[in-house]
Amino acid sequence: MKQELVIQEFDFSKMVMAIQGQAFTTSQKIAAYFGKRHDNVLRKIRQVRDECPDEFAQLNFEEADFIDKNGETQPMFKLTKDGYMLVVMGFTGSAATLIKVRYIQAFNWMADQICRWNDMGEQAQHRHALKVAKSEVKARIGSKMMNARKREKKLLAIEFEQILSLTQPKLIFNE
Repeated sequence: MKQELVIQEFDFSKMVMAIQGQAFTTSQKIAAYFGKRHDNVLRKIRQVRDECPDEFAQLNFEEADFIDKNGETQPMFKLTKDGYMLVVMGFTGSAATLIKVRYIQAFNWMADQICRWNDMGEQAQHRHALKVAKSEVKARIGSKMMNARKREKKLLAIEFEQILSLTQPKLIFNE
């Protein structure tokens, strides 16, 4: 009979993060969630990365640094979903399997969030483009109306002069 494991609930937003529209996790998070030492996780990542084709390794394993609790710079990795999957496939046990499933769910959740952010951005850009177009139409209409007003103003001035000349009596002076 399979024993049920009680694993803490994971906050997906803490397991993965979005960087430039792509979901990532870190070697630190992998170590924490799998209960492994970070140096051992780094060693495993380097081993897996070195066995991969260069293009795959460059796309899925990014070396970085972090400042530890003592204020010292330490190495770490940022991993895509594919990089993460390749590294943790070797982790065994029921707890590891459950955590792998949770990580997959976290990556899928983040991918969904990124899609939503992109959709919201596209919608906002569309709304903005409509506002700009409406504003440009108003400007064109306003410009046409202003030009029409200039022409009318000249004609109205001439017409007013004609009206004045008709309504003003002409004074004739006899000398």
